[in-house]
Amino acid sequence: MVKAALKNPHAVIVLALAILVIGLTAISKLPTDILPTFKTPAVQVVTFYPGMPAEVMEKDITTRLERWTGQSNGIARQEAKSMVGVSVVKDFFREDIDPNTAMSQVTSLAMSDLFYLPPGTIPPMIMPFDPTATIPLCLISVSSPTFDETKLYDVAYFDLRNRLQSITGVIAPAVYGGRLRRILAYVDPLKAQARNLSPFDVINAIRDFNVMIPTGDAKFGALDYQINANGMVPTVAQLNDLPLRVGNGPPTYIRDVAKVEDSHQIQTNIVRVQGKRQVYIPIYRQPGANTIAVVEGIKAQLKPILERIKGINLDVVMDQSVYVRQAIRNLVQEAALGFLLAAAMVFIFLGSVRPTGIVLIALPLAVLGSLIGLYFSRQTLNAMTLGGIAVVIGLLIDESIVVLENTARHLDLGVSPREAALVGASEVMRPLTIVTITISVVFFPIIFISGIGKFLFMPLAKSVVFAIWTSRLLASTLVPVCAARFFKRRVTESRNKRENWFDRVRASYSRALERALQWRWRVLGATAALFILSMLIFKLIGTELFPQSDAGQFSVKVRATTGLRVEKTEELIAQIEKAIAAVIPERERKMIISNIGILLDWPAAYTPNSGPQDTFVLLQLAEHHGRSSFSYVAELRKKLPQQFPGIEFNFDTGGMLSAALNGGLPSPINIQVEGNKLEVAHEIAEKIKRFAENVRGAVDVRIQQRLDAPQINIDTDRVKAAQVGLTQDEIVKNIVTALNSSTNFAPSFWIDEKNGNHYFIGAQYRENDIQSINTVLDIPVTGKKQPIPVALRTVAKFSRGTAYSEINHLNITRVTDIFVNVHGRDVGSVAGDIERYVVKIKSDRSQVPEGYAVQMRGEVKTMHESFKSLGFGFILAVVLVYLVMIVQFRSFLDPFIVMFAVPLGLIGVALMLFLTHTFLSIQSMMGIIMMVGIVVSFSVLMVDFANRSLVEAAEKNEGKTARDAITEAAAIRLRPILMTGLAAILSAARTSRSLAR
Repeated sequence: MVKAALKNPHAVIVLALAILVIGLTAISKLPTDILPTFKTPAVQVVTFYPGMPAEVMEKDITTRLERWTGQSNGIARQEAKSMVGVSVVKDFFREDIDPNTAMSQVTSLAMSDLFYLPPGTIPPMIMPFDPTATIPLCLISVSSPTFDETKLYDVAYFDLRNRLQSITGVIAPAVYGGRLRRILAYVDPLKAQARNLSPFDVINAIRDFNVMIPTGDAKFGALDYQINANGMVPTVAQLNDLPLRVGNGPPTYIRDVAKVEDSHQIQTNIVRVQGKRQVYIPIYRQPGANTIAVVEGIKAQLKPILERIKGINLDVVMDQSVYVRQAIRNLVQEAALGFLLAAAMVFIFLGSVRPTGIVLIALPLAVLGSLIGLYFSRQTLNAMTLGGIAVVIGLLIDESIVVLENTARHLDLGVSPREAALVGASEVMRPLTIVTITISVVFFPIIFISGIGKFLFMPLAKSVVFAIWTSRLLASTLVPVCAARFFKRRVTESRNKRENWFDRVRASYSRALERALQWRWRVLGATAALFILSMLIFKLIGTELFPQSDAGQFSVKVRATTGLRVEKTEELIAQIEKAIAAVIPERERKMIISNIGILLDWPAAYTPNSGPQDTFVLLQLAEHHGRSSFSYVAELRKKLPQQFPGIEFNFDTGGMLSAALNGGLPSPINIQVEGNKLEVAHEIAEKIKRFAENVRGAVDVRIQQRLDAPQINIDTDRVKAAQVGLTQDEIVKNIVTALNSSTNFAPSFWIDEKNGNHYFIGAQYRENDIQSINTVLDIPVTGKKQPIPVALRTVAKFSRGTAYSEINHLNITRVTDIFVNVHGRDVGSVAGDIERYVVKIKSDRSQVPEGYAVQMRGEVKTMHESFKSLGFGFILAVVLVYLVMIVQFRSFLDPFIVMFAVPLGLIGVALMLFLTHTFLSIQSMMGIIMMVGIVVSFSVLMVDFANRSLVEAAEKNEGKTARDAITEAAAIRLRPILMTGLAAILSAARTSRSLAR
């Protein structure tokens, strides 16, 4: 190929220009994201039965849907969450299952199960779910100087949400905050009792005299008339004039016992943005969608939306794309700077502008070749693909340097530039081919890795392989052509002066090598001792899945006394917001958003809150903040519990990167207790929690599920009820109507002619009229056989108790979660201490009874699986590299000599990680794999040169020994090895600095 390239330089130039043009086009077309696209299919099924207790939801709805949808082909695992009135089932499928197939299977099975669900269950809603996108890409904050919370929610729900859903890649499933518009007849208990009426009578009257029934048409003569009866009143005020009772005496109207108002549902979810009540819409991405493209699409549509909807303000807040852009920008800038530093180092070693210029031409083209491959393999520009390109820069430079250095060596022997380029490039093509194949083989085992490891490393492997093969192509074509054209005979005095410094370095190295060969057993012994020491050092190095990075934002999850009403929780959160503002000055913070309580509707599927006592506070720091988010969190972690005793706080600094890697769990360590009796599981969890709180580095230890939600049990005496002509159905419906409105079981509708939307009509007491348990016991109950109200206390009594606020499942089994954050220590060590305690109590049946199990989940489990897979991949790669080199060298010994250097590279890895206080993570494992390629590259070229030197000496009948050949090869290869090594160090150092930020 070298000879053909030198014969056809124009074709080579066209090849380079083609790579340039197609590569630049690919850059403009490649989507950008923080992580590769993870297309593992997952589907979530959300089902509602308003007001249904969590335990009933679990047994009658969640479990049924789990069993039915679990019949889908390819199910890997199921997770479920049951709360009051809400069931969320998540079905995770194997990687080989098509997402559309998974969606259709779950939809079919879930709808088939509807027949067996309790009467009144709202049909399940099925949506695709991206396990790597559990954090919203951004929030659309909706505010207005004139609209109240009800109007804001109405606009956001009916107008904004649907417009946003039409944008490619967007999922805008819910609206948080605000009040749901309802048409409510507020019953006056005293007026109703005075007229022997109940709230249930009011809603029955509304349903009888305000109907939505089409009346069809009628044919009279030659025309066909549409019939329109005034079944529905046109205005809310007219509902007050509906007759309630007509008989002896004047008629009773609804206005006599109630007032119908255009009002709102009892509020259970409050959103505060910068201390003011507002609403927001979280924006999630569809599976496979691109973060930056989605956010850009949102921003582009805001202006047209505001032109159609007057009176509101829309702001994009908590924008994750800012972090993604900054991370990618830093990575590109640092990689470019590393490249320039590497080029400067090449100039210093080669002492000439010409070879440096050739390297500066070949290297960007190799990178563009990688980007072309990424584009056609449908990858994205992300931290892994760019990281792969950055760490392989040293090897890309190596291919050009080896050709140029060997060409320069032959040029110094007196041959012409063209002959030097031909001979110099041809001599190194074989070892370069071995190196290129070796690098490709190093990444081959990734096809055997599954889960998060494959998700991260497959795109990285592709970027490296595409780059290294492009570099190999250019090293055999463009580089020798450029060398033949631009190299000159370097016999000038200035060149000799420039080379003197390296000649001295080479001479010193040769003398040191001679002494090392004389004392080779001592050197080998010292090397073995260093290797053993490095293995011991590895045990002192902590582990984590991915290095922490400052995302410029964090969240604080606040949990008050179970069952605390949402208004009281808001008062508490207002004080906590002030405490946070006292720690983070105004110039350092950009936004504080608090999401209080939970709306038991679609938003329940996308919130960590489980009840009115829960809040998550989102804090976004200013773009150029002086202190890191970790520093602020450390201070808040100390101060908030002191200022608010009895309140549970936990912090999440991970951002979307950590959420993507651990499946959206709120903490890196998750211990799950499996077992049917939640009380027993909770006792086990409490033991683990108490131990974990004393583990060094463990913070924010808490149990997710609470068993103490306050509950009032109303026990109806069915015999007494029957004696007075009442049924259990009538008693329950009267209670529900008075306390929570009748819309849950007897929905009636009213259409607003101004906007065309329909709204529920219900009857209930005003919230202020519900003062105590006596209000409940005094509820007037009526029925078909008992038109005169009977006080509830006549047929029922009450007692106080507790209930479950939420119930979680893993593969249909009940689980109790203990979450642990980590501060000041590595995740692996903290998890290891806890895991040893878990193993200890698991073997003791007095501590963990039969039928109960404890397991580690979350980032720790993912880390162990990834490290295990990568360890297997590393060993397999070493074996495959050895086998490939046997074929190339036609020897079993030479490849063994090359491979002997690979484990010795771990000496430097261990020392560097230890001295820089860096933990072993996926990134450092990536570096170790790349180290294999670099070590093999150095060794192959040196061994090949030594072998060739011996063959040439034998042909000339020169008495050259193996030791002489080794010394000569090492001395000659010193310069390219130093150049390549330093280039790799410089580029990797800049890249690691960017990733650390």
